Amino acid sequence: MIKKNLNFFILSLLTILSFVSCASRSSSKNSLLKYSVQMKLDDKSGSFDLIRESGLAKNAKSVVSKYKVTSPESNKVLEQAIAFSTPGFLKKKIKLLRPDRSQYKVWFDGKLYQSETYVDAKNRKLVIKMKSPEKQWQGTKKFTFPGGNGVFCYFSQIVDCIHFTGFIQKAIKAKAGKMKFHVIWDGYPFIAEQYLNINDEPFAAAKIEYDGQTREGEQRFSMNISGSVIFYLFSEKYEYAKVLWPAQGFSLYHK
Repeated sequence: MIKKNLNFFILSLLTILSFVSCASRSSSKNSLLKYSVQMKLDDKSGSFDLIRESGLAKNAKSVVSKYKVTSPESNKVLEQAIAFSTPGFLKKKIKLLRPDRSQYKVWFDGKLYQSETYVDAKNRKLVIKMKSPEKQWQGTKKFTFPGGNGVFCYFSQIVDCIHFTGFIQKAIKAKAGKMKFHVIWDGYPFIAEQYLNINDEPFAAAKIEYDGQTREGEQRFSMNISGSVIFYLFSEKYEYAKVLWPAQGFSLYHK
């Protein structure tokens, strides 16, 4: 089993993947921001480097976000992921990003563990293909989307996804606001192997809400998901963001 080796990698999945497009200084009308940022990740296992990029795919029809985690000593890639979502509308009123497909890779002791997802919208299924040295994480699985209509976000694009709906901007202006949505874990099934209270399934109900202004003037949002709280902090102009997960001693910030 690889459970004992997952501390850093899943932490980065849970927080780096959710780093925001607000790190860009652009202010596109449709919120599709193009950026490339270098970050520093600190957790209980050490410090790591991260590069995250986002923008329109070559076909100009999808938003693509990707990140890469490397060791500062060797520059060796430890983890990487990419996700694609398509801009659309919910009930012809609310802008959203519809998850399309993703790929997640992580290396343990030189061995590759990989999962790929794609959304079968016609049948309301999430299809997950797994490749790994372990039999329980091989092959293809299909999962039915939770009932009802609403916003679904890949975890690699959570704040990009929420920002696109206009919620972040409106909540900061009003100094209040809550939003419920569903998360698709990009890194399934590895996430459930590491943390308590995370069900062994690719979907999770989540709620993000405005949580006030810090003494440093940052706008703070808290997200409740699977029994955990993760904090996202933004500048007034969306020029930077921090991600804090106190329960795990985790922080993500610009270099």
